[in-house]
Amino acid sequence: MPDSIADEKVLKRTPERNRRLVQVAGHKLTRAATAIRRGRYPRQGLGWFSRIAGFLTQRLWFGYKTRTYSDQLKIDPAVCVGCGMCAKLCPTGNISMEGQTACSADRCTLCYRCVNRCPKQAITLLGKRVVRQTGIEKHL
Repeated sequence: MPDSIADEKVLKRTPERNRRLVQVAGHKLTRAATAIRRGRYPRQGLGWFSRIAGFLTQRLWFGYKTRTYSDQLKIDPAVCVGCGMCAKLCPTGNISMEGQTACSADRCTLCYRCVNRCPKQAITLLGKRVVRQTGIEKHL
């Protein structure tokens, strides 16, 4: 899957940064598996620093930033090429094709399948426009 939320610029990373994140995660997994094999299991829960950081970023900053978001998809008809991929992927049938352009209704569940898979990045939900996506799996 490309970046988790593919239309929010603050969450974007370069392909090189994504490669590095995947490498670091692989090393962490290897260390954790080795520790478990030796009988040393990870602690449960988060420490106080992680809890404070999570509160400050997720609750306060993102909470403030997302106060005006809606569940209405924005499909740019000037960019949409009418391939229909978004309509096929939508689990709720929220997107339909009208002529050669995708149109959305009001049944979006924020699954981001359409945003992440649109070949022309013509769909956004959070922002005013889609910021270029970086698919991690393409760059490994």
